[in-house]
Amino acid sequence: MKYITQKQLSEKLEPINLQALIAQETNGRMRIRLLALSHIKDGADRAQTAKYLKVSRKVVNDWAKKFFNEGLVGLTEKTRSGRRSKLTENQLSELKEYVQLHSIKESGSRLNATALVSVIHDKFGIKYSRTNVYRLLHALNFSWITSRSRHPKQSQEIQDGFKKFKIKVIEKIAKAHPLDNVDIWFQDEARFGQQNTTTRLWAEKGSRPRAVKQQQFLNAYLFGAACPGNGKTEALVVPFSNKEGMKLHMEQISKATPLGRHSVVIMDGAGWHTENVVDEFDNISIIKLPAYSPELNPIEQVWQWLRQNELANKCFKDYDDIVESCSNAWNSFISDIERVKNICFRDWLNLGG
Repeated sequence: MKYITQKQLSEKLEPINLQALIAQETNGRMRIRLLALSHIKDGADRAQTAKYLKVSRKVVNDWAKKFFNEGLVGLTEKTRSGRRSKLTENQLSELKEYVQLHSIKESGSRLNATALVSVIHDKFGIKYSRTNVYRLLHALNFSWITSRSRHPKQSQEIQDGFKKFKIKVIEKIAKAHPLDNVDIWFQDEARFGQQNTTTRLWAEKGSRPRAVKQQQFLNAYLFGAACPGNGKTEALVVPFSNKEGMKLHMEQISKATPLGRHSVVIMDGAGWHTENVVDEFDNISIIKLPAYSPELNPIEQVWQWLRQNELANKCFKDYDDIVESCSNAWNSFISDIERVKNICFRDWLNLGG
């Protein structure tokens, strides 16, 4: 195309109300392009227009050429495709359908990115990282939102004081046990049963996926404890949450404590978490967490892991089914000792120095 003269541009711009278009335009880049045309229409040459708008003359020439050849449509932003997906359009459609059908696993819980990495590799022979799986899910119009609650009576000052943990341990066990012979355990219990949890899951934006929630009331209590220092765990499933269950659980921890070592068990202030549950065990001491501070106890994250990865969105036939499901879920969690250590680690536990 030959050089477009000022006269040719002005004639094509004459019938267009550029001021009205500029006032209506919300895209900043498009407004600059319309302003350039407005200056040209008012008699400014392209060099002057470039100077007014602080852009190069080449840019103004490009805008003028696009307008002359394509009209105002030529000035609009072109969609940028970005890097092509490793998956074909058919594979992307198949993956989207898979996520829609399997967001809730048949065995309970939810579909996660780790599982999708394996699914994509098994179905299509293509390797994706978890990070790219998340990007892929968002590109397929899936969304994920979560939140965390906080008790209104929670005291940050008391929590910070509790984290001076070495002092607490020294006060508790005095000089009877050297600190390098002490194992720290976290303990808690949780109810699992037919009034089960439903979780967030991957679904198309604007949709409302359904998950089965039983209306019966059978349940069991899972007592769980973990030592982040060595990755040891102890658990039992019982029909009630009471002092008898606590004693049985403390007995497990006592037996798991090597000869010559002492276990300090951190727990919340539930009514059955009394000091006398360890009276018959000379290798265990108890330290209570501050009130309304569940986040200080990493077993809360263990329960979350069990629900999200093993037990949520699941129906239970009877009590025995609940017990078996809880046992299988716990065994799945402890099958990876590094996972136990990582989830249960707290930097304020250090007894050294």
